[in-house]
Amino acid sequence: MNQINDIEQEVPEQDEVKKPKSFLLTYIRPFLDGSFFSQDSIEKNFRFIIYIIVLIILFISNTFRAQDTQRRIEKTKDETQAIRIKSIYMKSMLMESTRPTKMAEMVKDLGLKRSDVPPYKIER
Repeated sequence: MNQINDIEQEVPEQDEVKKPKSFLLTYIRPFLDGSFFSQDSIEKNFRFIIYIIVLIILFISNTFRAQDTQRRIEKTKDETQAIRIKSIYMKSMLMESTRPTKMAEMVKDLGLKRSDVPPYKIER
């Protein structure tokens, strides 16, 4: 009888349902206690580690690219502003040099002068 009791005690009950481990116990705790970096764990999670490393590299390169693009945008804005200022200056110089009084001064040396008679249209 004693043997039968021992056998019954060793056999686990099948009525017990195994509870699923929580996310914290499954994924976070191994990082915190260092067991993730054991040899067996690294071999088992090698693809995941490579995936995380690739994501980190992509994130860093994306950040650098965004910063470089931002610098180029700022440089282009500065260049555009400088060209706009130069354009406004050139337009004002053109308007100043094409005024009738300025034109009269420029052609005075050629012996031309401004007419007092207004122009008229010749009709046929």
